[in-house]
Amino acid sequence: AAAATPSVGRDSAVAPEYTPEAAAAAWDGAAEWFVWNDFALGPAAEEEVRRAHSLWKRPAIAVYTRRSLAVDLTALPLRPAERMAVAADIAPEYSLLEVPAPAAGSAISAAGFKPSFKPLGLSELPLATGQLVAIDAEFIAVSEEVTRRGKRGANVVVKPARLALARVSCVRGQGPHHGEAFVDSYIAQAEPVVDYLTRFSGLRPGDLDPSVSPHHITTMKAAYLKLRQLVDAGCVFVGHGLKKDFEMINMRVPPEQVLDTVELFWAPGKRRISLRFLAFHMCEIHMSNRLHDTHDSIEDARTALQIYDKYVELRAQGQAVLDAAIDELYRVGREMSWEVPDAPDRR
Repeated sequence: AAAATPSVGRDSAVAPEYTPEAAAAAWDGAAEWFVWNDFALGPAAEEEVRRAHSLWKRPAIAVYTRRSLAVDLTALPLRPAERMAVAADIAPEYSLLEVPAPAAGSAISAAGFKPSFKPLGLSELPLATGQLVAIDAEFIAVSEEVTRRGKRGANVVVKPARLALARVSCVRGQGPHHGEAFVDSYIAQAEPVVDYLTRFSGLRPGDLDPSVSPHHITTMKAAYLKLRQLVDAGCVFVGHGLKKDFEMINMRVPPEQVLDTVELFWAPGKRRISLRFLAFHMCEIHMSNRLHDTHDSIEDARTALQIYDKYVELRAQGQAVLDAAIDELYRVGREMSWEVPDAPDRR
């Protein structure tokens, strides 16, 4: 993939002796364009950049700041006004008000399409700072793991499999529609999928194919912009293992906007507990998707929300009650070897 970006100094980006001081001295106010293609970097004329096909270009930005700058940039607000209206004006699929529908040209008719989420309504806007949103994401592999034989005969990972966001679901954490999904995006991939990781993602061949998928298919850009709106609005995300999910999505979320059930029911120095076992012990929930050895992001997000609600309930009774519940959680977990029993037969 190639990216075109204006430089901030004439030839400063490619000079071997490059230093911030040299760049400042060389700057003459004239912008130049450079083309990146993986590790190859070269100059380009502005006309060439404008002629390049949009699919070949990815936006890139370089930020320079003075060493003497004392302002903590993380404290600066990055919340543009009227986010929802701006997104909707650009394209309907960027808006959180988007109504689920089959993809254009899909073999699934509008009558046969079964939406898995209910978008936000006008009565739910604007989003309030601190509003709870439960979230879960699923990933697929777009490149295979590369291994080699080590000195002792064991395989050594030279290059891990590269994963891509394939599905993201958001569930209302409060209000009259508490627990109801308002985002469930299946993301069409720009690269061939080498492994759907079905055991971990719940995704199967065809789920991400706009021509045959029964799900709401969207682009990576649309999914990212929807999440960005929630972050910028100050929503607080509830989920399980969110640090890893946000790293994979490549999105920074302020720590004060994250409530991770992995951390809420963790005792320092001890193991972190799976979503399935927390659901079983704290909420008496047998997760149906895990019983079939698969995942469903809406169910996972909803379950994390129920676990968080239980945490709030215990915390309201005092720290001693919460600590006792966590101690009991670890005691029962050790006794059961952290295995969840099969759900009782309801027949």
